[in-house]
Order: sequence, then C-alpha cells, then structure tokens
Amino acid sequence: MRRQEWTRRTIALGGALLSTVVLGQIALSGPVAAVPGLMIRTTVGPSNSVAKSQNAVCPAGTTVIGGGGAITGSGLGQVGMDIVQPLADAGLYSVTGREDPNGVAGNWAVTASAICAPAPSGLEVVTGHSASSSVNPRFLELFCPAGKRAIGGGGAALALGSGASDVLLEDVRINQSSVTVAGVEAGNAFAGNWSVDASVICVDPLAGEQRVTVDSADNSTASRAVTATCPAGKRLHGVGGEIVGGEGQVRLTEMRPTSSTTATVRATEDENGFSGNWKVRAYAVCAT
Repeated sequence: MRRQEWTRRTIALGGALLSTVVLGQIALSGPVAAVPGLMIRTTVGPSNSVAKSQNAVCPAGTTVIGGGGAITGSGLGQVGMDIVQPLADAGLYSVTGREDPNGVAGNWAVTASAICAPAPSGLEVVTGHSASSSVNPRFLELFCPAGKRAIGGGGAALALGSGASDVLLEDVRINQSSVTVAGVEAGNAFAGNWSVDASVICVDPLAGEQRVTVDSADNSTASRAVTATCPAGKRLHGVGGEIVGGEGQVRLTEMRPTSSTTATVRATEDENGFSGNWKVRAYAVCAT
C-alpha cells in the first residue's frame, strides 16, 4: 500500500482510450453542500462487443471526489466492470468493461459517472495494489490519514496476461475512514495469478456527514438492483457497492450516482445462473 499524490495513469484497452459520445451534467441544487459546487458528469461509450474503457471528465477548476459506472446492453451476466477508478490528477472517473472468456454475441456499452467539485478541505488520496497470486478471494483495505474521512474511491480486479474478465470486482465498500476492495475468480475457477487495486479519496470531516447503506432482497433472482437515498436536505458525495454471497457467479454491472441524492448498485448472475442466495448492497456518502 502506498500514500501519494496522484500519478497520471491512463486506463486503456486495445491501446487507445475511447472517446466520449454522450455527455451529461447534473448540477446539484438545494441546500448548501458540505463540498460546494458539486455536480455529476456522465458519459456513455459506443455499443459494440469489444472490451472498452470510458471516462467521465470533470470541468476545469474541479476535481473528482467519487463516481462509478454501469454496463448496458446484451450479455450483462457475461460482462463485468473490472475497473472503476477515480484518476484525480486527470480530473476524471474511468470505467472498464470486459467480456468473460466465452464472449458475448450482442453489443454492450460502458457508462462512466464522475462526482466533481472544487477540491474540498483536506483532500488527500491513498492508492494501493495487492500482491499478485492465485489466492481467492482477495481483499484490500486502504485507510485515510488520521482525522480524515473516506468520501469516495474505486477499485480493480486484474488477471495477469488475460484480456477477458477472468476475475470479478465484487466490492467497493466506502467505510467511514477507509475503502475496502474485494475480488473473486469467475466461477472460482481461474488458475492464473491476479491482483486487486484500490483507491480512497479522503477529506476533512463533512458537515452533516452520514453513510446510508441499503441491501436488496437475498435470494437467487437472476438480476437485482438496490438504491441508497440520502435523507432530506442532504446531497450525495460518494458511492460504493458490494455483492454479498455471489461466489464468483454474479457480476457487478452498475455502481454509480443516479441523481443528486441517490446511488444505485446492480448485479447479474452469469450465463450458467447461480442456485445460491445472494444480494447487493449500495453505499451512499451524504452530507448537508
């Protein structure tokens, strides 16, 4: 694990970073926010059947304090978000989607969403990388400096030498002063080495800070989603999500801000289905 100022990093597949084709911006209105000037920037990439990355870029004068993404289109249980990471020095949130080793015949797209704001008080970022081995599952928790709170973050599950989604990003948990990232082998059956990355965006304590955690039903439904909503008078500042009980057969297909007050998390069973019970959990970091 290392603590550092952000180092410029480009997430790209196939040697090129994909351009934005749709751009939206939601200005967060209402009561004065703990982090003033909050807005959400959302981009949607092309719909096809190749691995791809999509970036949501914050406007000049702001930085990324959180975000997330989604996969839409065909084969959702066979396409996962393997990388969902804020890149603060570039002022963007990046999301990468890849198909499982069997591939998908239909088309799918990646959505990236960034929560943007002028740099809040005490802004500091901690990044880390786990060892690479065949240990399954794998967890990495990164802590904020003493006295600071986790407002956002991201993670990645990376299989060495593989262009397919052989390992799944299961959890990006936004705790009070840390972020926990968890990965698992697809179907608990990947023989190679792999690792997880994590990042946590830390700030001074926020006015009216509150974490809202909501679970979906716990059963074997093929796909399910859950939304965490900030209490009245509070605005969304950060997003996290988690799959509970998926055993490597459930893929995270959405984890993002869906309005100025809501965070939505969705997951889908793989093409073989899953007989066990599982659920998804959404995390919303809220403040006045």
